[in-house]
Amino acid sequence: SPHEGRDVGCTSCHQVMQRTSDQALLAKATEIETCAQCHLTRRAQTFRNAHMPLREGKMTCTSCHNPHGTITKALLPVDSPNDNCYRCHADKRGPFLWEHAPVSENCMNCHDPHGGVRDKMLKLSPPRLCQQCHVETLHPTEARLPTNKFVIGRACLQCHANVHGSNHPSGFAFTR
Repeated sequence: SPHEGRDVGCTSCHQVMQRTSDQALLAKATEIETCAQCHLTRRAQTFRNAHMPLREGKMTCTSCHNPHGTITKALLPVDSPNDNCYRCHADKRGPFLWEHAPVSENCMNCHDPHGGVRDKMLKLSPPRLCQQCHVETLHPTEARLPTNKFVIGRACLQCHANVHGSNHPSGFAFTR
């Protein structure tokens, strides 16, 4: 376990002789407080406007991580980050007729699972997020696209809404 390599032992997280929590003899009142003793940055991320529902009590750190050790560096209880995400976000799991490679590769290519300041915990706002891989100059813009206030400044997702994958006939472009 990465915890063991950092001299984190059982009593770093568990209190045996004194009852401070209602579960697992934790050293603090809640699991989140216990993990936050060391993971200060992760705790701070839960206070951003886009975050996992930890503050609301709908999940805990062990909803995604196994603190006692796993085969993954991030202590995920499953083999890949995507498999971890699909446990709650099953609608994003394929197979799809049209797959978006960055999505099938790793959800964290676009999302920060611990929270962020952008909608849906995106790492960057569209179109900048999309332009990390898709060069703007290669977009097949057409003369018939209006250049008025309803189009200017719109993000890629206005048209390419199915970025997680699609079975729709026009799905190769991930459009609606």
